[in-house]
Amino acid sequence: MIKAFQQLYKGRIALEKIQTEDEIRLVINSELKDEFTHPRARLSSVKKYQLAIQRIQGSELSEEDKHVLLSVYEEEYLKVSTANDV
Repeated sequence: MIKAFQQLYKGRIALEKIQTEDEIRLVINSELKDEFTHPRARLSSVKKYQLAIQRIQGSELSEEDKHVLLSVYEEEYLKVSTANDV
């Protein structure tokens, strides 16, 4: 899964150092919250989730890798969306 995630986001230097699934989940969580964007330009977690799904589905990853990443994104999205509802 780590290699698939790194392949999905080629060119992101920080992702080259990822070694664990937990680190991937932290990055996904931050990405879904759009923490790397200026507050006034941030997209909703729903939109970020949709964009991630499109990126995964449109990638050249194997179907197995796509399935794993889609599952992880869904789990993290549910965490983020549930935290926003509280």
